[in-house]
Amino acid sequence: MTLQQGVDVVFLGPSLSREEAIAIYPDAVYLPPASMGDLLSAVRKYRPHAIALIDGSFFQSMATYHKEIIDAMSQGIWVLGASSMGALRAAECQAFGMIGVGEVFESYASGLLEDDDEVALSHVSDEFSFRAVTDAMVDIRASIAAAVAAGLLSDDEGRQLCDRQKSRWFMERHLQESAKDARELASMTPERIAVLDTFLRTQRVSVKEADARLALEELRALPAGPMPVNARTHLPYSRVYDATSSRDVVVTSDVGDEITLDKIRRYFTFTDSRTPEVWKQVRDRCAIHRLMKGLGVELTDADLAKARASLAKDLKVDPEDLAKECLDLDLTELQLEAWIREEAYVLRAEAWVGGHSMYTLFTTEFLNHLRRTGEYRSARTGAGFQEKIMSSSPHRHTQLGLTGAMHVYEQIANWQPPEDLDLYLSENNLGSRAEFYERLMAGVAAGMELFDFDVIQMTDSEGDKVDHTLKPKNSRGG
Repeated sequence: MTLQQGVDVVFLGPSLSREEAIAIYPDAVYLPPASMGDLLSAVRKYRPHAIALIDGSFFQSMATYHKEIIDAMSQGIWVLGASSMGALRAAECQAFGMIGVGEVFESYASGLLEDDDEVALSHVSDEFSFRAVTDAMVDIRASIAAAVAAGLLSDDEGRQLCDRQKSRWFMERHLQESAKDARELASMTPERIAVLDTFLRTQRVSVKEADARLALEELRALPAGPMPVNARTHLPYSRVYDATSSRDVVVTSDVGDEITLDKIRRYFTFTDSRTPEVWKQVRDRCAIHRLMKGLGVELTDADLAKARASLAKDLKVDPEDLAKECLDLDLTELQLEAWIREEAYVLRAEAWVGGHSMYTLFTTEFLNHLRRTGEYRSARTGAGFQEKIMSSSPHRHTQLGLTGAMHVYEQIANWQPPEDLDLYLSENNLGSRAEFYERLMAGVAAGMELFDFDVIQMTDSEGDKVDHTLKPKNSRGG
């Protein structure tokens, strides 16, 4: 299976203005700086021909994961990196097929640069076009080198000014500070400092900007088709990677609402009374699959063909249309292959006539069950709609406490509070009480908003506290 090849996607922030980028490549889809999961979200939403990673977030959220880059390339998508986060990841992933472009990439790839902070800077939000408010060290170095080349500084003076900038935290680096730093150099006269100050204001050099332009030109010049099969690196299936990415990958419902895979699973768990039965079936399948794999059972081509036909039958499509249907159900090529192998193991086990488990969220397996039963799209739509209603509702900040929240949710939804809450959380893979309360309040807030309920304030009773320090480890967790 290879993804349908479509548009080219660019993750761009402060390295180059959106207007300049569009002038270079007007047909690309431009997205904000990438955080963890954003590449795979773009893969599912746009089915891109290629992705250019230029800017990325790393301070306020988790940075783009190397495996998601390899995951995209394994599906035939060209991935190009330059200028900032893209240059870093390209230097690290070029051995796996990622294309690096520009001076910053070359510096990292050759070892001339090693520190991540060389490309780091602070910038404002999308509302203000990601305008940079500090300067990247690579641009400071380039600008000072230009001053040296112009005869305004000696080599030693240039090194000293760069060292002073490097000693600052990246959030406090400003090119113009170098003119002030020059006052502390015994060799610099007031006249030379004034000339340097003017030069740095008017002749600033940005290698990041130049590299971003070059990346867009290279993106346009890529071959029209997908990456050649022999150029792709196969990404081994990993349940840890699968569980981690499920918290950050965003998909779009049939009515256009965006929601993470993890929240779709949690939404279904809260809103459908058959959840315990679903979890039992999921765990049974996982136990059989892992047991068969652990015993070293080898699958044949006939086994895989039978499994593919079995899944296609349940999804009510022809086997040759299975890949296309699974794209619409937000599965990657790698996940579909893993699902087919799981089905093949289960069918072999059934032909032969527990619970082998380890910690994981089983999000993909759970959603596979919903895909198979035809309930995934409605769960995706419901979860996305609930999140949108909740996010703008004043009820989301209501302090009901855990017991109060469960009582209110019982009144507005088809849900019964469990007798043993901790057992319920364990059996339904809902994590800590803090995670449970956060998602429970999402349902409460959405329900109260839809039914126009008045705000209620309650307090947890003693012994029924929620430890809100138990936060998920990923940026879109919960």
